[in-house]
Amino acid sequence: MGLRIPEDSAKQIATFLVGVGLITEEQLSHATNSSSEGGKGLIDTIIEFGFISETDITKAISEAYEIDLVDLSDEQSVDASAINLLPRKFVIENRVIPIRCTDTNIDVVISEPSALSMMSGIKLLTDKKVHTYVATFSQIDQFLSELNNSPIEQVEDKKESITEAEVDKSQARSSVVIDFVDKALRKAIKLGVSDIHLEIYKKFARMRYRLDGVLLDQKSKDKELFENYAAIVTRIKIMSKLDIAERRLPQDGAISLQVGDHEVDFRVSVLPTSFGERVVMRILDTSSISLTLDTLGFLDEDEQAFKSAVDAPQGMVLVTGPTGSGKSTTLYAALKRVNREDVNILTAEDPVEFTLDGVGQVHVKEDIGLTFSAALRSFLRQDPEVIMVGEIRDKETVDIAVKAALTGHLVLSTLHTNDAVSTITRLINMGVAPYLLTSSLTLIVAQRLARKICDNCKEEDSSVTPAQLKSIGFTPEESSRIQLYYGKGCSKCNKTGYKGRKGIYEVLRVTDSIKEGVLNNLTTPELLKVAKEKDNFSTMQEVGRGMMLQGYISLEEYQRVLMTE
Repeated sequence: MGLRIPEDSAKQIATFLVGVGLITEEQLSHATNSSSEGGKGLIDTIIEFGFISETDITKAISEAYEIDLVDLSDEQSVDASAINLLPRKFVIENRVIPIRCTDTNIDVVISEPSALSMMSGIKLLTDKKVHTYVATFSQIDQFLSELNNSPIEQVEDKKESITEAEVDKSQARSSVVIDFVDKALRKAIKLGVSDIHLEIYKKFARMRYRLDGVLLDQKSKDKELFENYAAIVTRIKIMSKLDIAERRLPQDGAISLQVGDHEVDFRVSVLPTSFGERVVMRILDTSSISLTLDTLGFLDEDEQAFKSAVDAPQGMVLVTGPTGSGKSTTLYAALKRVNREDVNILTAEDPVEFTLDGVGQVHVKEDIGLTFSAALRSFLRQDPEVIMVGEIRDKETVDIAVKAALTGHLVLSTLHTNDAVSTITRLINMGVAPYLLTSSLTLIVAQRLARKICDNCKEEDSSVTPAQLKSIGFTPEESSRIQLYYGKGCSKCNKTGYKGRKGIYEVLRVTDSIKEGVLNNLTTPELLKVAKEKDNFSTMQEVGRGMMLQGYISLEEYQRVLMTE
């Protein structure tokens, strides 16, 4: 009778043998064809043809995966009582055999590398540290055959055993945990969520999705999450390759998940709190950076000004706004515009959120001295045309950025300011001389992201009063006649009344009139007046009011996004 190796595992082992040079591609092809024609297993055929022995395959797996060998025919190596630590059905179906155990450890034997994926589940089932060994296929087959024909034996020390019923319960919980995490991640991707929050408190736990910039409690999952919270966090830590035993210190990791034909990355942060570890997962879906400058939603005149600044051979372009306002998306759209074979582009990011082919991206690591300023200094020795700095945080960084912009480089960066005009004042307060600023700075974009009214349930908002409209900048005449809209809530928008987000931008060109005002030490309000009177500058509030009139955003959203500062 042939070896009982599952077909998928056999193919994986055969591919592994080719990869480590123990059999050739031709031998594998010959064995595959013969296996299909003769009805024998692939590994049986490879061994039968004499390409490699069963023992040598086991040794190769041991060396490649750094797993110790064990001889199951040696009775001294097997503690019969250990078998009851796992459900018999689980052992037989997954070809994993527990052979020894202590209060804290369990030794498990496998024959195929694919079984390694079971070890995290076994740890959850037994609450023990798992040590893995490898034995030959035939020894595993013989052991499982004997196990299948023998009565279930109870472990002698009842106090230290896990009964079959308890293990079945643990296994069910493990299945629930795996299913919970998988569904939570995939649902978040489907909905377009940016972050997933898991939190535990004394009497409850909750999972919240940040959708279109707002946290939404997934209340239907609270009970299941509370009952399995520690196991769910452990599952996420395993997927993120974090230390599951460390519960005192914060940890950061990453998960990659295959969704359809593309891969979605999650940036994972685990933070110890009073009642357990809190988890936040940022979803980094590359499909979300498909936007270009043409599709971001600028006013026509502002879009042309931005393109002209990005197409220029030198100068500094800044994108400002609070965290979560879409600054990274705008910068990536600008980089995509200038990314050509004849352009050398370098970026310093913390962290690198999306990879761009043809762009040299550096992950800033301040703990080892790789700061934004250190990266910038190195960039200037790398012959770049375009430099992107994730954020200007200090005087040293801004000084190098200004120097780079003055010496023939296009510099793109971000700053945390509330609007475009106040960015100039901020840079001067950081120590940039006005004459250097006017010579290097070419354009400033300030932005916010507002939730769009759901098209499926959009209705006229009869609750809006003329007084409310006047309070946000509409004239008395406009306030008496205009009509605004809101989303009533439907199944397509998850009952929120909103679906998707739209950027609200103000674009300040550093024109001659602005330069003159800076050199004359004008205040922020005075510079704003110059920009509006001489350069036709539109503020975010003015752009937002226009979007309300067009039916894109509601009064509620306008107030949330633009009237909180």
